[in-house]
Order: sequence, then C-alpha cells, then structure tokens
Amino acid sequence: MGNLTAFLILRNEELLLPRCLNSLVGVVDSIVALDTGSQDRTPTILAQAAGNPALPPLHWDILEFTDFYQVRRAALDRVRTEWALWIDGDEAISPTLRDRLRQLHTDQLWDQYDAFEIRLENRVFGKVMRGRNLAGQYRPRLFRTGVGTISKSCVHEGLDLPKDCRLKRLEEPLYHDTMISWRRYLSKIRLYTDLELASLPRRHLSYLLAHLVVTGPATLWREYIWRTGFRDGWPGLVWAATTAWSSLFRDLKLLRRYWRESRSSTQTT
Repeated sequence: MGNLTAFLILRNEELLLPRCLNSLVGVVDSIVALDTGSQDRTPTILAQAAGNPALPPLHWDILEFTDFYQVRRAALDRVRTEWALWIDGDEAISPTLRDRLRQLHTDQLWDQYDAFEIRLENRVFGKVMRGRNLAGQYRPRLFRTGVGTISKSCVHEGLDLPKDCRLKRLEEPLYHDTMISWRRYLSKIRLYTDLELASLPRRHLSYLLAHLVVTGPATLWREYIWRTGFRDGWPGLVWAATTAWSSLFRDLKLLRRYWRESRSSTQTT
C-alpha cells in the first residue's frame, strides 16, 4: 500500500491473532503490536510472526495494562509512517476490503482523504449479526497519523478527528468476532466493569438500588427488542443477555463500593 502501519493492542488473542496478521499481507507495510499481559500463546505467536518473512515487518513489545486509552495511544505513538490502520486481534481485513484499499492506492485516490470509516461485520459465535446494535457499525480505522488522536476513554476509546477532516466511508467489511466463547467474553466484562467503576461517581444508596432493579430487564429489552437482537436467533439472545448481565454486574460492583466506603467512613468517625 505504501507508507501504512497497522497498530494493535493484545491480550490473550491466540485463537484469532494468526488470522488477523495474515489478513494484513498485501495491505500494510509494517505492524506494531503491544501485548498487555497475555497468559496464553499470544507472545509466542508475535515472536514467530516477527521472524516470518511472509508477513509485513512486525515490531512488538510488552506494556503493562492501565486502561485502553493509555495503551492504544502508546501503540499509535510507535507508528512511524504517514498512515495508520487501527485493528484488533479479533478482527481481520476481508478480501473485498483488501482489494478496495489496493484499488484506492492504484487509482491515486488515497491522498484525497485524511481518514476512512470502515464497516464492521460483527459476529457472535460465527453468525453475522443483523440486529441494529451490531449491524451497520462504521468506525474511523484508517487515518493519517497527524490527523487522528485517541479519545480519552478508559474503556470505549475511539478516534477523534477534526471537523474539517476529509473522510470517506467504505462498505467493504472489517471482520470482527465480537464473541467466540461466552466464558472468554465474561473475562472481558470483568475488566471493562472494573475500569468503568473507577470513573463513575459515587451514587446515593436509593439511586443504586433502584438502578440495580431496573438495569438488567431494561438492557435486555433494549438489546433484544428495541435494537432487534431477536433477528439473530439464539446468538442475538445470548448477546442481549450478556449485555444485560454486564450492566447488572457493574451495578453490583457499585453497590459493593458504596457499602465498603460507608463502612470505612463509619469506622473513621
């Protein structure tokens, strides 16, 4: 492609990482990867990929995890090319997207833009999702390094672009396996809710109890009915129920924090 680096942050991605790296062949000139504490074979795969001449040159390092904003920005800071491609270990460039990007470069349309929004094709247990929450998501993932900056969110970080950014939307998909294992996804929920807890303000007990009662059923209804998760069969139900559990789990952690702080305050006085 010319002057393009893919950057990614990783933790325990041994199952899908080889697919991700292989999909970058013929698309990027180099790869930057940060492992944030994997307990599986992810570091081994990265070390092997770094010595594989069939792959783009790969530079990887281990960085202690703080939050998603910090490590994502650290990965982007290691990019030395004009263009950067944000990709995760559970994602892959589709063949049609690869061809589209190469066409843009061949037709000399590449430099007419500052960033490209790419459509995510989200899958749950291998099924391409059609519900409104997961279908039709577009994210700015390909951009000039001097234009895009990582948004300051500890969990749901994104890419901030200036208002005058020359942005083009691409319909060719970026594959994203949102959930391949329920147990594996629950470990992510534990991490996400811990990070969210640190940024949420202290709430009154009555608010916490009321929200605790409502959040589970309301989230399930929103994801499965309002956002048409029912269109995706049993994977849609599992996704909606897991999202509801995530909201409930976060509220339980908030309540536990409330009791712990209240007890500490009582003992102090």
